Amino acid sequence: MKIKIFNSILNNPNSSITVKSISALHIVKFHSLFVKKNFKFFLIIHKILKVLILNNIYYFYKILKGNNTNTKKVSEKKVLIISHLINKKHLNSKQDFYYGNFENVLKKMNKSFFKIMINHTKYSSSYLNLNNKYKNSYILEKDLDFSSEVNIFTKKMLAIFELVSLLLNKKINFKIFLILTASLFDSSTSFSLRMYYQIKDYVKKIKPDYCILTYEGYTWERMCIKGIKTINPKIKCIGYQHTPVTNNHHAIFNYISGNFNPDKIWCSQNTSYRILRERVKSKKKDNVHLIGSFKKIIIKKLKNKKQDKFLVIPEGIYSECENLFKFTLNLAKKFKNFNFIWRVHPVIDFTKVLNNLNLNEKDVPKNIKISNDEFDHDVYKSTYVIYKGSAAVLKSVLMGNYPIYFKSNNEKNFDPLKDFFNKKNYFSNEKEFLLLLKKIQSKKYKKEIKNKVLSIKKNIFLKPNLQKIKKHLAK
Repeated sequence: MKIKIFNSILNNPNSSITVKSISALHIVKFHSLFVKKNFKFFLIIHKILKVLILNNIYYFYKILKGNNTNTKKVSEKKVLIISHLINKKHLNSKQDFYYGNFENVLKKMNKSFFKIMINHTKYSSSYLNLNNKYKNSYILEKDLDFSSEVNIFTKKMLAIFELVSLLLNKKINFKIFLILTASLFDSSTSFSLRMYYQIKDYVKKIKPDYCILTYEGYTWERMCIKGIKTINPKIKCIGYQHTPVTNNHHAIFNYISGNFNPDKIWCSQNTSYRILRERVKSKKKDNVHLIGSFKKIIIKKLKNKKQDKFLVIPEGIYSECENLFKFTLNLAKKFKNFNFIWRVHPVIDFTKVLNNLNLNEKDVPKNIKISNDEFDHDVYKSTYVIYKGSAAVLKSVLMGNYPIYFKSNNEKNFDPLKDFFNKKNYFSNEKEFLLLLKKIQSKKYKKEIKNKVLSIKKNIFLKPNLQKIKKHLAK
């Protein structure tokens, strides 16, 4: 029922960009539907008033500070790449964290390009851009100038009346109205709108023939595509699907009318390609292509058990972060010899996760580290990786970690490795977790994992199809 209601809003030609940017409408995976929250009217009013007060303080600060939004002077380029900066150390890396050596491929094809990166670090974009050695890249600002931020907030307030209109027309019920209103004032919705306006500005300057962006079904991706098509509908938008896709996904399959969809989807691996070919709803029959991965993957030996160090990587969903961190927090308190490294997806605000857990960073036990390091560094320091639906587990396993999947009771299976391990690495409680640790160190289990690692590399990390890439970027 929710899917039908949300799709009717997304495909309504009269729905504004602000309404379509509401993150709750774009359900990445089905388990986000089952997160139980009590959306009460007074809580929504409280949230709006809180945002109003905080925004007024923020705008006053912006006036005093002045307009600090910097834009880089760029010339026209054939290809615009949208990527992510998740760690300061990646700033001047020769290989992109998501696209690998794709830039080298473009150079060999004599395709001019410019890369803009979304700032997921704790550092300001101004500081990062000062330390950016590459002329063909720029780190986007986390917020916009004063007038643009006021404009976004004003449109959000007007969007409330738009949602009320939908309610009066009996297209949505009151509970859905409260959910959407709450989501309207979430940081993820603001982020998507900021991306929409920033991308439009850069497309005007760069005037690309192609735009390539990571594609997982998130709201901001749709807003970027819409922003690009608003400036020039002839620009070809290519969504690079770089993570495993399962049948539990939703948004990545969903077609939204009105230039919100990529013209082509590049798949990095076989399984995702097959699923997307079957399920992507599009007016174009042939818009899903198996391209392969641009990342260089090196398989490392499984680690010997010297220390019980666990890398914890939940999905980019707040409820999943809270479930996994709560479980490992209890383990850390009970077993002092266990050491945990907590990481979150770039779209997740760690402070918000801690607040939801009623924790301050200083209250976290000493045997839990909240990481801001590079992913590879955390993997190197760990023996095991505890995960949910995060695709980062693939690289972690290839680098020698033992995968351990936390399966909550009565939930769908979101395991990216389910086709390889056949549920042999699952646990649901402390007892099962401890038994699994004992099993992992057996010679038989180590041999099984070694064979499965080779299978993962063979089936997931395919060599890039350069001929097909050249064909798609032939203009």
